[in-house]
Amino acid sequence: MCKEMGCYKSIDSVKETIRTMAMDAGFSRVRILAPFMLSETVRGLVQRRALEDRWGEGSPSLLVAALPYGNEDATAAAGRASAEQAVEENCRAYIAPFARRNYYKEAIKRLQKLSQTFRRFCIGINAGGIHADRRSSYRIFCNSPIPEKPLALACGLGSQGRNSLVITPEAGSLVIIAAMTLPFPLESDAPESTRSLCVGCGFCAEACPTKAIRREGGIERNKCIQWYASGNEASVPRHIAEQWGRRLYGCTICQDVCPHNKRPVRGAETSEGSLPAYVDARKILAMSDEEIKTFFKGTAMGLSWLKPEHIRRSAGLALAWR
Repeated sequence: MCKEMGCYKSIDSVKETIRTMAMDAGFSRVRILAPFMLSETVRGLVQRRALEDRWGEGSPSLLVAALPYGNEDATAAAGRASAEQAVEENCRAYIAPFARRNYYKEAIKRLQKLSQTFRRFCIGINAGGIHADRRSSYRIFCNSPIPEKPLALACGLGSQGRNSLVITPEAGSLVIIAAMTLPFPLESDAPESTRSLCVGCGFCAEACPTKAIRREGGIERNKCIQWYASGNEASVPRHIAEQWGRRLYGCTICQDVCPHNKRPVRGAETSEGSLPAYVDARKILAMSDEEIKTFFKGTAMGLSWLKPEHIRRSAGLALAWR
């Protein structure tokens, strides 16, 4: 490997250099995972065969990182107030903070830049058949078919809350998770503690308007507002629609009441996929499919699996809610 990455000192120094670089890139928490160290339970959760299909040769480690989207700061609050004034109260359709910027795209962009740095430092290096300077050695998973949550839990990025979200020490659950393969054979990080960060207060279960959070932990998808807002199921049951509120995308009640999310958390700065806090539900309903695709192109709501009819359905529920 390369001198610039501390390879002449120890493999641990490489690991810490990589971690430091990723933290400097704006990630709030960074851990290393060797996939072959996954337990049988976690291996099943991440569908290890699918992971290996994408792993390929010469990538024995994985960088797993959390990018914070944070609480609403003063600027965002001002923008929200402006949006509220611009849209009649009965016509507002709310977009949750995690979807007001395309943090998935931002995380990918930051990891791509990191991979370029690693490759530049390692030009011509071929240690033990590992090609550290190849672009193909650095593959990125973010909001992908590979379930990042079990990977995050396996390497101690955070622990699982009662609402099934990953809670990190630095930013609570106000993060998105991304991962990148590394050609360096690094030792896997273990969870820093066997104790869960979830304090078992039950606030999230009590606050959930549809009672989707199980007593023993986990989500009943057929009761979760976000499940339907994400385009799942052919129709929304009446008892869910009655609790919909003025949401276009994103139900965050369980996060809003979580003690780990009460402290100020600074979100990663990005202009990728900017959306307002509110849109006019009437305008969404009046848009054609192509107009909806154009409006949300490049945003967190512009992903291929979220169809115009799904967004229109949510707008209708928000407009009808009383």
